[in-house]
Amino acid sequence: MNNVVPKSKSLKEKYRVISHHQADETGPIVIAIGGMHGNENYGIAALRKLDELFTKGEGITGGEWIGIAANTTALKSRVRYIDEDMNRIWFPSIVDKIRRTKKEEILSSERKEIKKLLEILDPYILNNEREIIFVDLHSFSAPGGLFVITPRSEKSEKKLSGLSAPLIFGIDDALQGTALRYFHDQGHISMAFEGGHHHDPATLMNMIAYLLLLTEKFGVIDSSYIDEFEGYKEKIKHEAERLPKKVELAYQHIIEPGDKFVMRPGFVNFQPVEKGEWLADDRNGQIVAPVSGYMLMPLYQEQGNDGFFIVKEF
Repeated sequence: MNNVVPKSKSLKEKYRVISHHQADETGPIVIAIGGMHGNENYGIAALRKLDELFTKGEGITGGEWIGIAANTTALKSRVRYIDEDMNRIWFPSIVDKIRRTKKEEILSSERKEIKKLLEILDPYILNNEREIIFVDLHSFSAPGGLFVITPRSEKSEKKLSGLSAPLIFGIDDALQGTALRYFHDQGHISMAFEGGHHHDPATLMNMIAYLLLLTEKFGVIDSSYIDEFEGYKEKIKHEAERLPKKVELAYQHIIEPGDKFVMRPGFVNFQPVEKGEWLADDRNGQIVAPVSGYMLMPLYQEQGNDGFFIVKEF
């Protein structure tokens, strides 16, 4: 059964849909979500830029492209979340409960947002035989780097290699309830693209470039029709050229209530760290690296439950 919205109906009539272009009803569908965390607004700007590029050029040449804003309430308040982290509640049982619960009976702001997202997404992700590619756009609180988090699978590794962004394996297992894991478990190609620091203009460029490369690889666009394509391609290639191609999770530092966790200043993504190196402090004293590897996503913001990750080359 194919529940795809007919070509003649534009999803842009719906609130929170930033960009929607459709070439046919049989090709792959790329669904990009920005603003899952409300303090990460570059994802929204990237979706607007893609809409501009696709509208100005020849649009898309195959399949379908959809760009959607996620946590609109938190975006307005410029905070990571209102009631609970929206990217930690995508468990199948919770998503199913959200589907079955009336809007007025949902108390959490983030669950209300998911309810509204599902009204747009369900016609695509349920009972659909077309190939669906889901990308969740994020940024982080430390300088440096860009990367893609994706589940370990031969399919994901093959499809997402060669797009000028390091692949990170294992974090999707450590972070429970993520949207990328939910979409992967539904049988779709799924990833989170981390474009850079929250406030670095290069982050926006990285997001735009990655989305262009991704849509080209899956045959949704013909890059020859996008005037700025080659420029973005060269920029992200330059940003990623000194980064490892594939890494896997070696250690995750979880913050519990009352820990009073404070990351030591100056750490950047993909900075080499040595076993025993002093990385952070909490109420019980110094926190040192249990293994050697690369630092990833050190926490330099108030909201968040993960202090840092250490990854090793795959």
